[in-house]
Amino acid sequence: MKKHLAFLTTLLLAALVGRPSFASVCVQVDTSQDTLSEGDRKASKALLEQALRDQGVQVDVQNCTETYRVYHIKLGNSITVFMQGPKGYRQATARSLEDVPAVYSQMVRSLISGRPMNASNGTVDRSNVTSAQQAPNRVEADSLWYLRIGYGLALGPTTGHGVAFGFGYRYELDELGIELSFLNLMIGNNNNSSGSATVTGDWAKIMGLYFLSPTAGQSLYLGAGLSWGMAAAAGNATGTGSTSFQTYTGSGLQGELSVGYEFLRASTIRMFLQADATLPFYTVHRNTYDSTLLATVGGSSWVPSLAFSFGIGWGKSSIRVHVVE
Repeated sequence: MKKHLAFLTTLLLAALVGRPSFASVCVQVDTSQDTLSEGDRKASKALLEQALRDQGVQVDVQNCTETYRVYHIKLGNSITVFMQGPKGYRQATARSLEDVPAVYSQMVRSLISGRPMNASNGTVDRSNVTSAQQAPNRVEADSLWYLRIGYGLALGPTTGHGVAFGFGYRYELDELGIELSFLNLMIGNNNNSSGSATVTGDWAKIMGLYFLSPTAGQSLYLGAGLSWGMAAAAGNATGTGSTSFQTYTGSGLQGELSVGYEFLRASTIRMFLQADATLPFYTVHRNTYDSTLLATVGGSSWVPSLAFSFGIGWGKSSIRVHVVE
């Protein structure tokens, strides 16, 4: 029995000796730099003292041997906290005054342990996570509708050219964007026959956009995507002594490539210049009709197209707020 008591006594002494001990500390608010109101300043000092006590630190305002100095810079609702402790310096930002106690907890844990402020090393946990960490800042997106108009050119067995236009919607981040557009058409004439008409384009298109200058007010961008479209041409073709009527028709999936330059990216109104190349994954088929309307199938051809246009868009432009953690 005596041996058991001696063993337990030894364990208890070892536990007491092994407990981490802290020097008495006090908290000082640097009023020359602090921008909180007097009431909030007193409250913040008391909360920082409590955060130290929660980590086993003895707080003694009369006989302290170490000091934690702190001041706050308030801008709008966010509050940036600057803290100097015996073992180093930390800076963090709270979205609101209510998040300051959680920020204190993280900063104190980080200063005592000497580790950075993050969740992987225990300085951030469920008890002191801030609202910004629960719902991290996301880059706001811009959304806008646009109309574009320009000039288009269809290549193939007959070359058609004419007015090009389209309607669309863009959802843009700083660097990336998604574009959905409709009725991107070129309507014009066919050079190789009289009384002709040519129509090419797509009914619907989806593209990804990449902006080379993400945060600038204007940027060059590249785009790639897919569309569902068609190509059609019709006209009178003059042969040897007789006149025939020819049609070229086809529809299907198309590849889309774009390069453009967008202006006024910080505004609710955007302007852009854009060049588009449409590469069909199908061919158009030619039918020739004589004076008796007897059709003759004349083979198939690939008809890519190009378009150059100016666009104007309108919508919502986000304001980005970056919070330093």
